[in-house]
Amino acid sequence: MTCLHVLAVAALLGASSAAEAQTVQSNTVPGSLAEASSFFKAPRLDGCRISLEELIKGGSQSLRGQWIVQKGPGEIALDTGGRIEMVPLPQRTGDVERLGFRNGRLVADSAALGFLPIGVEDRAPLKPGTGLRAESAGRGDLPDATEVFLDDLALGALPCGADQLLRLNLLAERDSGTGEVLRQDIRLFLIDQSRMSGTYRETGPGGRLERGLITLLRR
Repeated sequence: MTCLHVLAVAALLGASSAAEAQTVQSNTVPGSLAEASSFFKAPRLDGCRISLEELIKGGSQSLRGQWIVQKGPGEIALDTGGRIEMVPLPQRTGDVERLGFRNGRLVADSAALGFLPIGVEDRAPLKPGTGLRAESAGRGDLPDATEVFLDDLALGALPCGADQLLRLNLLAERDSGTGEVLRQDIRLFLIDQSRMSGTYRETGPGGRLERGLITLLRR
Protein backbone atom coordinates (compact mmCIF):
# COMPACT_ATOMS: atom_id res chain seq x y z
CA MET A 1 0.00 0.00 0.00
CA THR A 2 1.27 3.44 -0.84
CA CYS A 3 2.71 5.21 2.18
CA LEU A 4 0.29 7.89 3.25
CA HIS A 5 1.18 11.19 4.80
CA VAL A 6 -1.67 12.79 6.70
CA LEU A 7 -1.66 16.45 7.61
CA ALA A 8 -3.23 17.79 10.78
CA VAL A 9 -5.91 20.41 10.27
CA ALA A 10 -5.05 22.67 13.20
CA ALA A 11 -3.91 25.42 10.83
CA LEU A 12 -7.36 25.53 9.32
CA LEU A 13 -8.85 25.97 12.75
CA GLY A 14 -6.89 29.01 13.77
CA ALA A 15 -4.85 27.01 16.30
CA SER A 16 -7.80 26.94 18.65
CA SER A 17 -6.94 24.83 21.66
CA ALA A 18 -10.54 23.72 21.90
CA ALA A 19 -10.61 22.67 18.27
CA GLU A 20 -7.47 20.59 18.67
CA ALA A 21 -8.88 18.67 21.63
CA GLN A 22 -10.86 15.54 20.82
CA THR A 23 -13.28 13.22 22.53
CA VAL A 24 -11.84 10.62 24.89
CA GLN A 25 -11.51 7.30 23.11
CA SER A 26 -14.29 4.79 23.72
CA ASN A 27 -13.48 1.50 25.42
CA THR A 28 -15.35 -0.48 22.75
CA VAL A 29 -13.27 -2.55 20.36
CA PRO A 30 -13.31 -1.18 16.77
CA GLY A 31 -15.54 -3.33 14.63
CA SER A 32 -17.29 -4.90 17.60
CA LEU A 33 -21.05 -5.21 18.04
CA ALA A 34 -20.81 -2.60 20.78
CA GLU A 35 -19.28 -0.11 18.38
CA ALA A 36 -21.79 -0.91 15.64
CA SER A 37 -24.67 -0.21 18.01
CA SER A 38 -23.17 2.91 19.61
CA PHE A 39 -24.96 5.15 17.10
CA PHE A 40 -28.35 3.91 18.27
CA LYS A 41 -27.46 4.51 21.93
CA ALA A 42 -26.06 7.99 21.38
CA PRO A 43 -28.31 11.01 21.93
CA ARG A 44 -29.41 12.94 18.88
CA LEU A 45 -26.75 15.36 17.67
CA ASP A 46 -28.01 18.73 16.45
CA GLY A 47 -25.37 20.57 14.44
CA CYS A 48 -27.41 23.76 14.65
CA ARG A 49 -27.46 23.84 18.46
CA ILE A 50 -24.66 21.81 19.97
CA SER A 51 -21.68 23.89 21.07
CA LEU A 52 -18.15 23.22 19.88
CA GLU A 53 -17.16 22.31 23.44
CA GLU A 54 -20.03 19.83 23.77
CA LEU A 55 -19.07 18.19 20.48
CA ILE A 56 -15.45 17.83 21.56
CA LYS A 57 -16.23 16.56 25.05
CA GLY A 58 -18.62 13.80 24.04
CA GLY A 59 -21.01 14.69 21.25
CA SER A 60 -18.70 13.34 18.57
CA GLN A 61 -19.34 9.81 19.88
CA SER A 62 -22.60 10.02 17.92
CA LEU A 63 -20.55 10.11 14.70
CA ARG A 64 -18.89 6.73 15.28
CA GLY A 65 -19.72 4.10 12.66
CA GLN A 66 -19.97 3.63 8.89
CA TRP A 67 -20.99 6.33 6.42
CA ILE A 68 -21.82 6.24 2.71
CA VAL A 69 -19.90 8.85 0.74
CA GLN A 70 -21.80 10.57 -2.06
CA LYS A 71 -19.65 12.78 -4.31
CA GLY A 72 -20.86 15.34 -6.77
CA PRO A 73 -22.16 16.93 -8.73
CA GLY A 74 -18.91 18.71 -9.51
CA GLU A 75 -16.29 19.21 -12.21
CA ILE A 76 -12.86 17.97 -13.28
CA ALA A 77 -10.13 19.68 -15.30
CA LEU A 78 -9.23 17.88 -18.54
CA ASP A 79 -6.51 18.70 -21.03
CA THR A 80 -8.17 18.90 -24.45
CA GLY A 81 -5.50 19.56 -27.06
CA GLY A 82 -3.37 21.70 -24.76
CA ARG A 83 -6.35 23.57 -23.41
CA ILE A 84 -7.63 22.97 -19.87
CA GLU A 85 -11.38 22.58 -19.81
CA MET A 86 -13.61 22.05 -16.78
CA VAL A 87 -15.92 19.11 -17.50
CA PRO A 88 -19.00 18.38 -15.36
CA LEU A 89 -18.97 15.31 -13.11
CA PRO A 90 -22.21 13.53 -12.25
CA GLN A 91 -23.19 12.48 -8.78
CA ARG A 92 -21.47 9.27 -7.62
CA THR A 93 -22.13 7.21 -4.52
CA GLY A 94 -21.15 3.93 -2.92
CA ASP A 95 -17.82 4.42 -1.13
CA VAL A 96 -17.98 3.66 2.58
CA GLU A 97 -15.89 5.31 5.29
CA ARG A 98 -15.75 4.51 8.98
CA LEU A 99 -15.55 7.27 11.56
CA GLY A 100 -14.04 6.34 14.88
CA PHE A 101 -11.32 7.25 17.35
CA ARG A 102 -7.55 6.76 17.16
CA ASN A 103 -5.32 7.81 20.04
CA GLY A 104 -8.28 9.71 21.46
CA ARG A 105 -8.92 11.68 18.27
CA LEU A 106 -11.86 11.51 15.89
CA VAL A 107 -10.66 10.14 12.54
CA ALA A 108 -12.02 8.91 9.22
CA ASP A 109 -10.70 5.54 8.03
CA SER A 110 -10.51 5.79 4.23
CA ALA A 111 -9.58 2.82 2.03
CA ALA A 112 -7.78 5.20 -0.34
CA LEU A 113 -6.13 7.59 2.11
CA GLY A 114 -5.87 5.71 5.40
CA PHE A 115 -6.61 7.42 8.73
CA LEU A 116 -7.51 11.09 8.39
CA PRO A 117 -7.69 13.23 11.55
CA ILE A 118 -10.90 15.25 11.65
CA GLY A 119 -10.63 18.83 12.86
CA VAL A 120 -13.66 20.62 14.25
CA GLU A 121 -14.44 24.27 13.67
CA ASP A 122 -16.98 26.60 15.24
CA ARG A 123 -19.77 28.38 13.40
CA ALA A 124 -18.74 31.39 11.36
CA PRO A 125 -19.96 33.54 8.48
CA LEU A 126 -19.45 31.82 5.12
CA LYS A 127 -16.32 33.18 3.45
CA PRO A 128 -16.71 34.18 -0.22
CA GLY A 129 -14.69 31.87 -2.46
CA THR A 130 -14.83 28.84 -0.15
CA GLY A 131 -17.92 27.38 -1.83
CA LEU A 132 -18.57 26.23 -5.41
CA ARG A 133 -20.01 28.28 -8.22
CA ALA A 134 -23.60 27.30 -8.89
CA GLU A 135 -22.60 26.08 -12.36
CA SER A 136 -19.78 23.93 -10.93
CA ALA A 137 -22.20 22.35 -8.46
CA GLY A 138 -24.75 21.51 -11.15
CA ARG A 139 -27.20 24.07 -9.82
CA GLY A 140 -28.63 25.54 -12.99
CA ASP A 141 -31.60 26.71 -10.94
CA LEU A 142 -29.42 29.34 -9.22
CA PRO A 143 -27.76 32.49 -10.61
CA ASP A 144 -24.19 31.76 -11.80
CA ALA A 145 -22.67 34.06 -9.17
CA THR A 146 -24.29 32.11 -6.32
CA GLU A 147 -21.94 30.07 -4.15
CA VAL A 148 -23.04 26.60 -3.03
CA PHE A 149 -21.58 25.27 0.22
CA LEU A 150 -23.40 21.95 0.65
CA ASP A 151 -25.76 19.65 -1.23
CA ASP A 152 -29.14 20.78 0.08
CA LEU A 153 -30.88 19.10 -2.87
CA ALA A 154 -29.67 15.68 -1.73
CA LEU A 155 -30.38 16.45 1.91
CA GLY A 156 -33.76 18.12 1.65
CA ALA A 157 -34.85 20.94 3.93
CA LEU A 158 -32.18 21.85 6.50
CA PRO A 159 -32.99 22.86 10.08
CA CYS A 160 -30.78 25.97 9.82
CA GLY A 161 -28.43 27.78 7.44
CA ALA A 162 -24.89 26.55 6.70
CA ASP A 163 -23.45 29.48 8.67
CA GLN A 164 -25.20 28.12 11.78
CA LEU A 165 -23.70 24.61 11.54
CA LEU A 166 -20.54 23.29 13.17
CA ARG A 167 -17.86 22.26 10.69
CA LEU A 168 -15.54 19.29 10.20
CA ASN A 169 -12.33 19.51 8.17
CA LEU A 170 -10.20 16.73 6.66
CA LEU A 171 -6.91 17.39 4.91
CA ALA A 172 -4.57 14.75 3.51
CA GLU A 173 -1.67 14.32 1.11
CA ARG A 174 -0.09 11.23 -0.38
CA ASP A 175 2.68 10.48 -2.82
CA SER A 176 1.26 9.86 -6.29
CA GLY A 177 4.34 7.94 -7.41
CA THR A 178 5.28 10.68 -9.88
CA GLY A 179 7.15 12.96 -7.50
CA GLU A 180 4.06 15.14 -7.18
CA VAL A 181 1.63 15.08 -4.30
CA LEU A 182 -2.05 14.15 -4.45
CA ARG A 183 -3.92 16.41 -2.06
CA GLN A 184 -7.47 16.09 -0.77
CA ASP A 185 -9.27 18.81 1.17
CA ILE A 186 -12.78 18.10 2.51
CA ARG A 187 -14.87 20.70 4.34
CA LEU A 188 -18.10 19.44 5.86
CA PHE A 189 -21.02 21.01 7.67
CA LEU A 190 -22.35 18.85 10.50
CA ILE A 191 -26.14 18.61 10.31
CA ASP A 192 -26.86 15.75 12.73
CA GLN A 193 -25.65 12.24 13.63
CA SER A 194 -26.86 10.96 10.25
CA ARG A 195 -25.95 13.71 7.78
CA MET A 196 -22.92 15.81 6.84
CA SER A 197 -22.34 17.70 3.63
CA GLY A 198 -19.94 20.21 2.13
CA THR A 199 -17.31 20.47 -0.58
CA TYR A 200 -14.15 18.62 -1.60
CA ARG A 201 -11.16 19.57 -3.71
CA GLU A 202 -8.54 17.17 -5.07
CA THR A 203 -5.33 18.26 -6.80
CA GLY A 204 -2.55 16.12 -8.20
CA PRO A 205 0.04 15.46 -10.91
CA GLY A 206 -0.21 17.15 -14.30
CA GLY A 207 -2.48 19.90 -13.07
CA ARG A 208 -5.18 17.46 -11.96
CA LEU A 209 -8.08 19.27 -10.35
CA GLU A 210 -11.39 17.83 -9.22
CA ARG A 211 -13.91 19.61 -7.04
CA GLY A 212 -17.52 19.20 -6.13
CA LEU A 213 -20.10 18.64 -3.45
CA ILE A 214 -19.72 15.77 -1.00
CA THR A 215 -22.27 14.27 1.37
CA LEU A 216 -21.87 11.63 4.06
CA LEU A 217 -24.97 9.68 5.06
CA ARG A 218 -25.27 7.16 7.86
CA ARG A 219 -25.12 3.63 6.48
